[in-house]
Amino acid sequence: MVFNKQNNLKMRSIVQLVAIVFYLFLISQISKAEPENIQGVNEEIKLSDRKEEDSQNNQNEVLTLKKAIDLAMENNHHVKSAIATLPVAEANVIIAKYRPNPYVFSYRENAHGGAFHPADAGKEFEVGRKRYWRVKLAKEQVSKRELEIAKILWEVHTQVHSTYASLSVGLDLYKLAKARTEFYESLVDISGKRFQAGDISRLELDRAKMQLLSAENDLSEFTGRLKKAKVDFNHILGRESDAEMILEEPEKLKPKIKIQKYKPLENIVSEALSKRLEMAILEKDFGITRAQLKKAEWERLPNLKFETGPVKPNVSDNKWGIYTGLGAEVPLFNRKQGEIKQAKAQVEYLEKERERIEHDINIEVANSLQDLQVREEQVQRFQDKLLSQSENILEMIKTGYQKGKLSLTDVLNAEQQNRDLRQNYLSSLLNYQFGLASLEYAVGVPLYGLTEQ
Repeated sequence: MVFNKQNNLKMRSIVQLVAIVFYLFLISQISKAEPENIQGVNEEIKLSDRKEEDSQNNQNEVLTLKKAIDLAMENNHHVKSAIATLPVAEANVIIAKYRPNPYVFSYRENAHGGAFHPADAGKEFEVGRKRYWRVKLAKEQVSKRELEIAKILWEVHTQVHSTYASLSVGLDLYKLAKARTEFYESLVDISGKRFQAGDISRLELDRAKMQLLSAENDLSEFTGRLKKAKVDFNHILGRESDAEMILEEPEKLKPKIKIQKYKPLENIVSEALSKRLEMAILEKDFGITRAQLKKAEWERLPNLKFETGPVKPNVSDNKWGIYTGLGAEVPLFNRKQGEIKQAKAQVEYLEKERERIEHDINIEVANSLQDLQVREEQVQRFQDKLLSQSENILEMIKTGYQKGKLSLTDVLNAEQQNRDLRQNYLSSLLNYQFGLASLEYAVGVPLYGLTEQ
């Protein structure tokens, strides 16, 4: 018993010693691994900080009109959806290249002495150029789809241009409403001091407060419009609705060169018909219709059907032979006369449609060009004469009211005129950009040279 107890004590001591050694080993391994883990964590933190810094830089970067258009071409959901339809049209080319498959039949005939006709095989052969025109038709449809996608891209280009100008001007209108609110806050302060001094009546102070309340309501309305405009613009660009951006000031959108001095415009206007995608799509419609006509004409010629297989002449004779057969559809009733007439009528329609589109494009270019010239003159008139004079008059009247030399009515009238003038100027800038976007769409090419040096 004593011996067993001593052995048990020794074993327990050994186990405890092994446990202590293993624990110390684990501690040493963990301490060695900690610097590597800390270094990895530090690298992840640095990478995260770098990403946040890049994101901040992107937010602080001015989003120009060109960048906005490029962004929309990459991320706009309507564009992505349109591009995704192209493989569907391309698959029709593969389908058009199909050839008739051979076929095999097997028969079971309950006849004494065996089957007379146990099996056969055959194939249909297309005669003429049916497959060629079928493939040609599918390729023309693919080309038309490519042009339709290009037209969608161009429509998005015009939409981004107009929306960008609207948002840029909307930001300035918001700033104008905010400045107006601050102006009436200072005016109420001045009126309050003059009322306390006994210079003005209570009615005049109330009038100033009412104008401040009206300015605050206008500011709230412009704030709501601006938020909605940002959401719509981000939607067009394919971004999150709450994504922030910095746009160019409306002053950047004003004309840098008069339209009469823009030398490339003369050639651009004369070549508008060749640049418009509607004309290119119409030409593809002609190609599709011609291919449909040729395809229908060739399909009047029936295909040949060839069959062959083993055959036994009779029950008693055990000799086998081979039979062959050749057949074709007899085009008595269906001679594709409906398809042919439809294609010829479609060609006549497309001829009239070409005349209409050409006429509409010429009118559209002329109207857009004339409208842009009027908008350009309006912007120039505001810049040359009206804006600087209005700002100077407003400051002079505000100072005169503060000194008690002018009435509140003079100040309110001056502020109203200045606000209307500034809003009209911003509207003229917006209308100029709308006119420019319309002219770009009409001639089928961008006109960046009118607003860039």
